[in-house]
Amino acid sequence: MNAAAHEDVATLKRAFGSFATGITIVTGLRPDGAPFGLTASSFQAVSLAPPLVLYNVQRGAASLEFLAQRQLFCANVLRRDQAWMARQFAERRPDRFTGVDWAPGREGCPVIDGALASFECRLWNTYDGGDHVIVIGNVLRQSHAEEGEPLVYFRGSFLERAEQQLRA
Repeated sequence: MNAAAHEDVATLKRAFGSFATGITIVTGLRPDGAPFGLTASSFQAVSLAPPLVLYNVQRGAASLEFLAQRQLFCANVLRRDQAWMARQFAERRPDRFTGVDWAPGREGCPVIDGALASFECRLWNTYDGGDHVIVIGNVLRQSHAEEGEPLVYFRGSFLERAEQQLRA
């Protein structure tokens, strides 16, 4: 990639970062039954009938292989005080679940304790999304907290409560 193209990608990435998003930890099970998880800021609702959600994952990610085999995942929407968890699941490390309290959902996927909401899903479909894959899941079960503040990601960092109020 030449310097001009690299700058265009960097500029585009900064522009994309101008859209504030919530943060999710998408979890599932490996073929051997061990849990896996990844941080995703690209989660959103798609449809109420049928209930569908989506997230995007980088093409070639190991989680796509696990997802293809098991056909199940859980999207856990994080609270503001769970930023440490978002960082941990974004790192390349052997055990991303260290220090994370979770329980298996009905289909076995990890449901993170204290999440604002959790969506247990069966794979509906995947689509080409350029350098990412768009994963759509049919919501089998959901749970949510009545109170709590979301973890918000904006321009490359997590927003603290005071910053959220200043920018509102």
